[in-house]
Amino acid sequence: MTAFNGYPVSILFAVLFHALIISVVLYFEQAETETLDVIRPPSVKAILVNENPQQRNAEILQRREQQRQEERRAAERRAEQQRQEAAQAEAAAAQAAAREAELARQQEAQRRAAEQERARERAQEVQQRQEAEQLAAQQRRAQEVAARQEAERQRQAAEEQARRDAEARELAETEAEMVGAYLAIIHDLVQEQWSRPPSARNGMTVVLRLRLAPTGDILGNVEIVRSSGDFAFDRAAETAVLQVGRFSELQGMPPRMFERNFRSLLLTFRPEDLLN
Repeated sequence: MTAFNGYPVSILFAVLFHALIISVVLYFEQAETETLDVIRPPSVKAILVNENPQQRNAEILQRREQQRQEERRAAERRAEQQRQEAAQAEAAAAQAAAREAELARQQEAQRRAAEQERARERAQEVQQRQEAEQLAAQQRRAQEVAARQEAERQRQAAEEQARRDAEARELAETEAEMVGAYLAIIHDLVQEQWSRPPSARNGMTVVLRLRLAPTGDILGNVEIVRSSGDFAFDRAAETAVLQVGRFSELQGMPPRMFERNFRSLLLTFRPEDLLN
């Protein structure tokens, strides 16, 4: 570089050198003035060279260019900041939109899950109702079958009871006939041994109890259950029974019939006849 706005560099250095010398001289002059007031420094006159208008214009242009660059950089910084803020706002909006979309998706999923749960509950209710209806129908059928079976059982039981009652009546009638026949035999046997005493009078009654064995033998003594009031009449009745001794005709009697009717037998004696 050999020139600066049309002036040699040496001139610029010369001007600077002279300014330095003037500064030194002024410094020493001031120092000497403080010690020696009588000595006055010599005055040095320096003639400053006027600046070149082109250089001044260049500096003004340079400063303006620097100012424009600073303004441009400031504008770029502001624009960059605005871009960053816009990007942040856009990112925040995107995040908010994403959150809203996620919230909407979750709400939709919850709604679908709730609908599915309600549908499942309705299906379960329908299934439970169908199962309850089927169970009720099965129970009704089972009850109907049980009722028919119970009615049939009762009918059969009634028929069986009627048959048993008929058989029992028939057996009772047969047994009554047989008991009557055996009593008639006993009556005839005792009547053959019966002898009315002279003291017998109409209206007398004596009741005797006999205890018999299945062989027809009389067990123990004959018991007078009710006396006639006449000793001879009571004694004659007791003697008639004891003289028979054994009712051998009872040996062929069925055991149950014997136990019910002849294990303990009551005989009633009256003067006019022997009655059972």
